[in-house]
Amino acid sequence: GMLRKSVLVLAVAGGASAFMAPLLPLRVSPTRVTAATRLQMGFFDSIGKAISESMANDSSLSKPVNPGFREGYDGPEQKSVTFQPSGVVVTTYAGERMGDVCTRGGIDITYGCQKGSCGSCEVYLTADGAREKIRVCQAVVPRDESTSLVVEVSDPAMAIKRKLQWEQVKK
Repeated sequence: GMLRKSVLVLAVAGGASAFMAPLLPLRVSPTRVTAATRLQMGFFDSIGKAISESMANDSSLSKPVNPGFREGYDGPEQKSVTFQPSGVVVTTYAGERMGDVCTRGGIDITYGCQKGSCGSCEVYLTADGAREKIRVCQAVVPRDESTSLVVEVSDPAMAIKRKLQWEQVKK
């Protein structure tokens, strides 16, 4: 029982000196060995316990209301983008990359240069009644007061035509 465990612990902990284990007096105090074993085995448990105890007094850790944001700020205001002609609606926020919004909505955008030069990814954005051409590869969701945006996706054939024209110019 207990003696066998203590010899095993000594064999594991002692390395070469493990061969001398049988020479030890038979009356090994079980309390000392179990305390040492408990210390070894429970080392990580005690760290976890210490951390949770040290944070137990901190009331701010109880409920993560708006993780990552300063007090009283619940993150960027939600906006919705309606894609035409598909009618797909995607929820977004000011400053999000328009390409990411399109991807989330499953909207296929034709890209050419990815630098805003070729116009392959051009779409119409309507925000607060103002309609403007934007290039998806460069644009972000506007940081204005508008909460409901409409993106008119160009006819794919036109986008591909612009991409091919740009590739000709590039050569």
